[in-house]
Amino acid sequence: MQSGYDNRITLQKLEVFCLVVELGSVSRAAEHLFVAQPVVTAHVQSLQKRLHVKLLEREGHRMHLTDGGERVYRWARDTLSRTRELVRELDGLAEGQRGSVAVAASMTVGSYLLPPLFTEFRRRRPLAAITLAVSDPGQAIDEVELGRADFAVLVAPSAPANRALEAQVVGHEDVVLVAAPHYEAGLAAVPVAALAQIPLISSPSGQVRRSLIDDLLIALGVRLGNVVIALGHAEAMKCATRDGLGMCLLFRTSVAAELESGALREVAITDARLSVPLMTVVRAGKRLSPIQRELLDAVTAGIRAREDDADADAEADAPVPDDAEAAPAA
Repeated sequence: MQSGYDNRITLQKLEVFCLVVELGSVSRAAEHLFVAQPVVTAHVQSLQKRLHVKLLEREGHRMHLTDGGERVYRWARDTLSRTRELVRELDGLAEGQRGSVAVAASMTVGSYLLPPLFTEFRRRRPLAAITLAVSDPGQAIDEVELGRADFAVLVAPSAPANRALEAQVVGHEDVVLVAAPHYEAGLAAVPVAALAQIPLISSPSGQVRRSLIDDLLIALGVRLGNVVIALGHAEAMKCATRDGLGMCLLFRTSVAAELESGALREVAITDARLSVPLMTVVRAGKRLSPIQRELLDAVTAGIRAREDDADADAEADAPVPDDAEAAPAA
């Protein structure tokens, strides 16, 4: 086949080609774009013609990349990622006062931790356009890699194993055991081993939140053995807990409001701290615009300040030993 390059390749053709690859078929790409299948096919055929290489081949009902198609897909995805980033960077060149910032986050971080930080930032920078996509950690990482997000903030047990990404641990998210005020009212604390028998409201098996908590407990030799109901969202889990169906293990950030108001109470785990790293993820080598850098720094500072406050509160609430001697009078 003739090799060569025709520079009349549009970003639209690259976007359509990437969609076909990522969705697995021309028909799904057409549905996603709300166009007829022949329109998608024409874009792919035009791209093949301009690059002088066959990109896709059919096996059964699915399309597969050829060797050349694999290379073109990597190039197209990188080109689109850098284009999206460039648009937001150009938006943010006005002395950091304006510009666009796209952020991706895992569920707990995006639902409970980031909104107040973003609200405070937006008051200081009213010309900033901020968007937040909330999903699971894997999807949040993909958003950064594809250039759809400038950075991600997520709860994850370890940094992504991807050289194209840079991760920085900026804090930790504690997992706490909570109950309704009236549920087992005399029970204030339990050892971690008791979690194997306590009636628990949990996420479904395989969900990211459940996997993170299971891994923490397995490392301590504990497996959940009495899950009374599995619910897919923290709000549903809190509702069932308030109704007294059982206790619940949730990230502290997601129950902070209920603990402060008294709608839920914490049951201390006496012999273990269940905690998962909080991290930011940026594409390696990405040059953040002034407004993007300022927001990332504000998020990092906000998370660290929250941890400092929590440590200070824990120290203040620590019991004084019975045999502690009174300080001598001055």
